[in-house]
Amino acid sequence: MEYVVESQHQARQPYVAVRTTVEMGAIGASMGEQFERLYGWLGAHGVTPSGAPWARYLSVGASEVEVEVAAPVATPPDAADGGAIAGVLPACEVASTVHTGPYDHLVDAYAAVNEWLHGQGLQSTGAMWEVYLTSPEEEPDPGRWRTLVCYPYMR
Repeated sequence: MEYVVESQHQARQPYVAVRTTVEMGAIGASMGEQFERLYGWLGAHGVTPSGAPWARYLSVGASEVEVEVAAPVATPPDAADGGAIAGVLPACEVASTVHTGPYDHLVDAYAAVNEWLHGQGLQSTGAMWEVYLTSPEEEPDPGRWRTLVCYPYMR
């Protein structure tokens, strides 16, 4: 697949999330459980997402990754409980590309964004994230899933 990488401004975005640390090989299996926790919390607290959910990779180690599964909200709740956190994704510049297909090929999209950043003489400045533009619950064909891969950077 050919990727088109674009630079864009990411506006400040309030969100609600759940965090976990998981072994690299178990990320995919863990995502469904984390999204169930997140949307269960949102439903129980009457909080409506204002856009597509994402997963942000806060810390990547040799064998484990700390991941934050989040949903954007118009206004973050005053406090979160039950394992959920409220936060704000700060405004930033991002390099991004859209991946179409199964999640196990997202590594190619990440490589394309990294290559673009390197070619521009730029470096990522924070945690990268994936925005799930297509829900597997609404589109059963993994070949049609669309995921936006984002890396924040500074000039």
